[in-house]
Amino acid sequence: MKLQKKIESWCKDENFMHYVQERVRKEMCESTESHRIDPEYEKLDEGFEYEDRYIVPLVTYLTYKLRLAVVQRSARKRKRGIWWVLVHVEMQGHYVKVFAADFEPLLAELREAFLPMLHTEYIQTLNEKSE
Repeated sequence: MKLQKKIESWCKDENFMHYVQERVRKEMCESTESHRIDPEYEKLDEGFEYEDRYIVPLVTYLTYKLRLAVVQRSARKRKRGIWWVLVHVEMQGHYVKVFAADFEPLLAELREAFLPMLHTEYIQTLNEKSE
């Protein structure tokens, strides 16, 4: 609950939200270079293109990848893993809204992993500017 309240207060900061949008845009533009698709994800994604029943295994796999990233000891690997999941969720586009019930738990976990990471980056950039 504490983290959710912090996230709510961060989201009220327009400068932070602008930073988040720019950072996500930048990562999406560089996604082809830094976010390779693994074979298991590719199978699930292709299956989903033909049958909606693949949405549950696809979301389960993304949730697994997020949880795996969050427990990484290396900060670099943890960040890369969280970005990987975020980019692949963004690539699902409108399907996230169409299958909102399936994506909702993943999006909540992703938000709790992603926003604190970006808030730390944001604070570091503010500190660098003030020096």
